[in-house]
Parts: sequence; C-alpha cells; structure tokens
Amino acid sequence: MRSLRERLAALQSSSAPFRQPSVGGVPIEHVEEGSDQVSDRGTVFVVEQFSSANQVLNLLQHRQLTTHPYLTTSATVAPHEILFLDTETTGLAGGTGTHAFLVGLGYFQDGRFVLRQLFMRGPADEAALLQLLRESLGRFRMLVTFNGRTFDWPLLETRFILHGYRERFTFDHFDLLHPARRLWKARLESCSLGNLEAALFSVRRDVDVPGFLIPQLYFDYLRDGDGRRLRPVFAHNREDILTMVRLTDLLLRAAAEPTAVLEYPEDRVGMALLLLARGQVLSGLEMLGEAVTDERLSVGLRRRAEVEFTRGLKRLGRTPEAVPLWLAMCDRSARRPSLDLYPFEELAKFYEHDARDLDAALRVVERAQFLLELRGGSAADHAALTHRLERLTRRRAARHRTPTGNGSRDPARVSAAGASWPI
Repeated sequence: MRSLRERLAALQSSSAPFRQPSVGGVPIEHVEEGSDQVSDRGTVFVVEQFSSANQVLNLLQHRQLTTHPYLTTSATVAPHEILFLDTETTGLAGGTGTHAFLVGLGYFQDGRFVLRQLFMRGPADEAALLQLLRESLGRFRMLVTFNGRTFDWPLLETRFILHGYRERFTFDHFDLLHPARRLWKARLESCSLGNLEAALFSVRRDVDVPGFLIPQLYFDYLRDGDGRRLRPVFAHNREDILTMVRLTDLLLRAAAEPTAVLEYPEDRVGMALLLLARGQVLSGLEMLGEAVTDERLSVGLRRRAEVEFTRGLKRLGRTPEAVPLWLAMCDRSARRPSLDLYPFEELAKFYEHDARDLDAALRVVERAQFLLELRGGSAADHAALTHRLERLTRRRAARHRTPTGNGSRDPARVSAAGASWPI
C-alpha cells in the first residue's frame, strides 16, 4: 500500500486543474508594482503598499485588544501583533482541489500599515508562497479574518499539509463575521463584507469584481498570461483587508462604549445579546434594559429582547424585577391577533412558586385561556393551559382545607397590578 505522503502527493498533482501561464500577455509585474522573492522552495511574486495617513488605521494603532465580548483570549494584544489575512482562491467550495493563488496580509509596522500580497503565477509557485506565509504567520499573536475560520484558514491548513508542513500555529483567531452578524443582522439585509463596508462606513468601490468571478479571472490569466485582468482582483483583496481593519476598530469601540458608538436600537440589542452569550450578564442586561423601551424596535426583535432580559433577571435571582415587563407583554399580546403565551406562563410560575399567591396565578392562567379560546390556539397550548389550571385549582383547594393561613411566603413581592388583574 502507498504511504499517506504518497497518496497526498498524488492527490495534489491530480487536483491542479491549471498550468503555468503562457508568455503572450502583459506580465503581472507590469501591472502591479511588486518583485519576486526567492526562497529554497521557489519564487513568489510579492506586492507591498504602505499607508500612514488613513484616519481609521491610526485609530486602531492606539488600541489594545484585551478581554472583549468577541474574543476568547484574556491576554492583551497590541495592534502590531495582529495580522489581517484574506485570500483569493480558485474556488469557493474549498477542498483539496482549491488553491489560494493570492494571499493578502495587513499589519502595523513602524507607524505604518503594511499591505503585503503574495501571488503565485502558477501552481509551481505554491510551495514558495506557503513558505513565505508560514514565516510571516510566526511573527504575530492574533489572526484576524472575515469568515476565515470556516474558509480561508482551513484551506490554507490543507495546503500546508499537502506540502509537508506539520507545525501548528499558536495565535488567537478573531473572525469578524460572527460578531458582525450578532450586531447588525437585525438591521442589515446582508452581513457580507461588502455590505457592511457600504452600510457602516459609506464606502462605495468605484470598480470592484464580484467574488464569484475571481476564480475564472485567474484561470483566464493562466491561459494567456495577461496580468491586466487581475488588476481588479489585487485591488479587491486590498480593499477587503482595509475594511477588515475598519470593522475591527468599530467593533472594539462598540465594545468599549456601546451607547456612544451604536446609534440604532437594533445594534444595541445585538451587542447586548452577544454580551449575554459570552457570559457578561450584567453588562448585557443593562443594555437590554435600555433597549426594550425603545419604540423603534420591530415587534419580533423587541419580543426577543424582552424574553432574554427577563431570563437574565431570573438567572441572577432578580425575578420580581421581571414582573412589570411580563405584565406589559401580556397586555400587548392581548391586543394582537396571535397570543404569545410566554409572559403568561412566566407570570403564573412566579405567582405560584415565588410569591406563593395561587389566586394571582389562577387569574393569569384564566386570562390566557380566555384569550386563547378567542383566537383558536393550538391543541398543545390549550392542553398546557388546562393542565396548569387544573393543578392550580387542586393546590388552592388543598390549601384552603389546611388551617395554617394563606401560605404566602412573601406578600411584598407580589405585584399589585398582577394580584388584582382582571380577565
């Protein structure tokens, strides 16, 4: 049987669907200002650009990445220890047959932001590209990507393995896509990098190439050697990296000063939910408590914010503070075509188990049952309410037969509005 190395080598050679470009077109070095870098694994074309005047980049230079709701690390990371990475590939599905023909790197160095692009003219350059990338990666403590955790980085890891590299990198990986979706998916139609760029930073690219066309442009280049067709691909890659830096800066500012940075209530709810998901309950509840009163929220998002807010209060043992909100949710639900049973069920549980006021709990359930009958709710909802009503009725009857008082554990905790709530 063949060894694993032999099988991987055979797979690598059979999965490369392209050849070295012909010499008929305009060479890439006449299109992009770069030079060849030679190593013991071959030659790779490298383009470098520098920026020192961009205001957003200067802002990020003075920030420290430490404990944030987006990050799992607790160590402080300085801007010069961050590497921004974006790839352009021969396919969008990944797999061993997909190559990263252009790898863009962005990092801070000596007060400037460096944009470095590694380009392989053909498959023979891949080993040299990976070696140069490998050397670059070892200098940084944090890798920042956009959807890189599921696409760019697994693809590069596969290429490393196919070329015999086995070491594991120890940097932290900050994927911007996930916190961006948390913060802005409720307000924006799409959280693609291009849409975030336009919506958050008002950046409109004059000339850009859609991502799905990039593989074909590279294959066309391999056929005729004309680097002019790749000019928009290099520009697209650079703009993606710059947008990633802007987005990182915005996310860090939003985490530090959410109410000052996040103007829209949808964004604040997104941040609050992200904080709760990361275990920062007090900060998340503070933001949600402000957001749930904002009338600009959509019905669906407001309901989710209210549910998460009240659940957070219960988690902290502050259930009585949720009672006024549950009452308001019940009143709003009573005026809508479909009945939301969540606040009714939570109120009934609070009155039964916390306040020990079975009469108040019964009134809540009876009101919910009456409203559900008017709206023709599901059989499961009817059955659940009937079961709760019968159990409460039995408990109240048993308590009245017991000559030990009303059994109320803490009458002061019962909301007066709930205790006298009419059907």
